[in-house]
Amino acid sequence: MMGVIPVIQEVMAVNKDDLSPKLDPDAKALALKLQAYMKSKKGNLLEPVRLTGNRPRYYWSIMTKAFYLVHPHNEMYKLPWKITEKGEVYVYSHGLFCQGQVFLVPENEIIKMEFN
Repeated sequence: MMGVIPVIQEVMAVNKDDLSPKLDPDAKALALKLQAYMKSKKGNLLEPVRLTGNRPRYYWSIMTKAFYLVHPHNEMYKLPWKITEKGEVYVYSHGLFCQGQVFLVPENEIIKMEFN
């Protein structure tokens, strides 16, 4: 198997660097930025959560002041903010429409996940 890579490199105009690229500085900066969003200001990891049920539901985004259809299996994190008077918690999702959103979700509609 080790002999296959040099053969491919000779047949195709492929540099050795193309087969094992280093992490692009912009990609590394993006990864560090996303990692920072998963921590509280005190440096504690945010608690991962999922929504109950299997069907997408609409939740209010406090950032855009609009309702968004949210799938229950999206990657989400409970923010360490106070619960609202209506019993809603603040949930952050960074994978929705390629931008982060903070939603108000009734506390009884979230499932707390364990850390890996």
